[in-house]
Amino acid sequence: MTNPDSPSFAPAHLVKAMDDGMAAAAEAGALMQTAGPSDYYGRYVDFAGQQLLNFGCCSYLGLEVRSELKEGAIDATRRYGAQFPFPRALLQSPMYQELETSLRAMTSGHVVVAASTSLAHISALPVLLEPGDAALIDVSAHASLHTASALLRGIPLEPLRHNRLDLLEKRLQVLSAKHRRVWYIIDGLYSILGDLAPIDELAQLLQKYPALHLYVDDAHSTSWTGTFGRGYALERLVDRERVVGVLSLNKAFSAAGGAIILPTEALANRVRRAGGPMVFSGAIQPPMLGAAVASARIHLSPELPTLQSGLSARIQATITRAAAHGVPLADTTHTPVFFLECKSSEKAFSLTTSLRDEGFCVAATMFPIVPRNHAGIRFTISLHNEIADIEALMSALSVQVKRLGLEPSSLPKIEQCA
Repeated sequence: MTNPDSPSFAPAHLVKAMDDGMAAAAEAGALMQTAGPSDYYGRYVDFAGQQLLNFGCCSYLGLEVRSELKEGAIDATRRYGAQFPFPRALLQSPMYQELETSLRAMTSGHVVVAASTSLAHISALPVLLEPGDAALIDVSAHASLHTASALLRGIPLEPLRHNRLDLLEKRLQVLSAKHRRVWYIIDGLYSILGDLAPIDELAQLLQKYPALHLYVDDAHSTSWTGTFGRGYALERLVDRERVVGVLSLNKAFSAAGGAIILPTEALANRVRRAGGPMVFSGAIQPPMLGAAVASARIHLSPELPTLQSGLSARIQATITRAAAHGVPLADTTHTPVFFLECKSSEKAFSLTTSLRDEGFCVAATMFPIVPRNHAGIRFTISLHNEIADIEALMSALSVQVKRLGLEPSSLPKIEQCA
């Protein structure tokens, strides 16, 4: 979720407003901090010398501290060094082939690995969208999608209000009469509120409108949901002939990079050969490729459903206990991402620091991350959290909600919110 007023795709005069907002958060000690020197094991994080329960990370399955990933990184470093010092277009590490083979098994698609999800979008979108196409982008789509979409040249691009499939269908009726293909660019799981794209309904529209193509950034649902961790969208879209998905190899995958999942080998080869950053940007360093290969093995193992089930139980515990404690979450979709609106930045900073004083690490969220006057806190649930930790956080939040006079969120109703 990203505010469309942010400078990644807005006029330059908003840079100052963004700078001011982030500076205020940094001055309040809410954002842009540096972890303390203590070793990191997952359940706790060292925040300026204070050990806080970790409700701020995106490693939903806790794989970043697994011995398999650490040993994978160490072994790759021993074999290939800290860096494989060749342009990937000339010579890539053999671990790329191993990783992409595993990702093909996970996703049942044709895979190209990029150095990050942002670079995946910048590589893929300008190659996939061709003259004669049109594009629609959900205003709530991640900033990296808006940034990459801004690189499209000669392609009509329209913002569309969040998850409004009625408006999507109206535009499809008009655009499909004039354009060979109409791309709808979305997130699978939106990263602030934790709400999901209406994938089942989109599958019906794909059947109804042959011109419709989907481009889905499913970074935040990678690993913790779907067969082999393929994510929400790829799991539910059975026919993917006109679907491109992007998974994150950071976040719950706990390594580095992004994976573009394409319907044909020809398209995968084209993105690999013509996607700008695929040719001109640096490769993933061997240690993180080694970690990614090790993570993929876990994803393809019988253990993954057990890990997913454990996280699902924690998500349900969060939703249930929030309701019991009167904590007005902005959205209660069954995902590991939650948002509590405070409206003013001052209240968001106060809530963040008060929770820190009580031993909890959460993320303040304000402009430019969300629209002005809709600041709040974002917190995440992972396998690092114990049920008792979740109960303690909800109990602390119930007190803070009363102290600050917080009410049910109006954020989902804000059409321009992203």
